[in-house]
Amino acid sequence: MTNQSGPDDDPDQRRLDDLGRRIEAVREQHPEAKPTPPSGRLNAVYRISTEFVAAVFVGLALGWGFDALTGWKPVGIILFSVLGIAAAFYSVVRAMRQMNAEQDKQGK
Repeated sequence: MTNQSGPDDDPDQRRLDDLGRRIEAVREQHPEAKPTPPSGRLNAVYRISTEFVAAVFVGLALGWGFDALTGWKPVGIILFSVLGIAAAFYSVVRAMRQMNAEQDKQGK
């Protein structure tokens, strides 16, 4: 003896179908609002600061590796950290020039 009931006989299925229809009705009434992205300046600040820190750390890592390979203990870290800091400043100046060029294009 099996009970073969259709989907119309199951009260849980009817409730789920009703809930699905109500959700779709609300979605049609309120189109999905897209989140506003952070401002361009904030993104630029994050990018520039990340590039600056990365350049310094890469310089330190290269200096440490140079010291480990050659045995000239303080020379590698000092030399490559100075080069890393110089590269970091160059990266910041380049990014600022790019931002200024983009602002000039938008202003015209």
